[in-house]
Amino acid sequence: MEEIQNFKNNTDSLRISQMIIRFITSLSIFAVTVFFTPNFTISSFPILILSAIIIILFDYLVSIITGIHDIPLGRGLVGFTCAALIIYLTQFFVDGYYISITSSLIAAAIYGIIDSMLPNQK
Repeated sequence: MEEIQNFKNNTDSLRISQMIIRFITSLSIFAVTVFFTPNFTISSFPILILSAIIIILFDYLVSIITGIHDIPLGRGLVGFTCAALIIYLTQFFVDGYYISITSSLIAAAIYGIIDSMLPNQK
């Protein structure tokens, strides 16, 4: 019984550290992505932080609901499509964040390329 509790505590702390690492990488990736993507504007640094938090939360919810990151295809076309949708839908929750549909596809590609170069969190 004690082993199960220790495992649960370790996975909870691992999940929190993964979220913090994901936040820092998302923040830096989106700072670069905004620069290179046309029709993608973020008005200020606090808006960039807020949008990174919203994107991480959406990504976390999608991964819980669909289990997309648990399947091999999750980092392929399905993951790309979900990332583009999450990036696009964030503009409806964050004031000062604007992106067009085509720019969200470009941003998801840039995000995916940079994210694939980072070490895996698992």
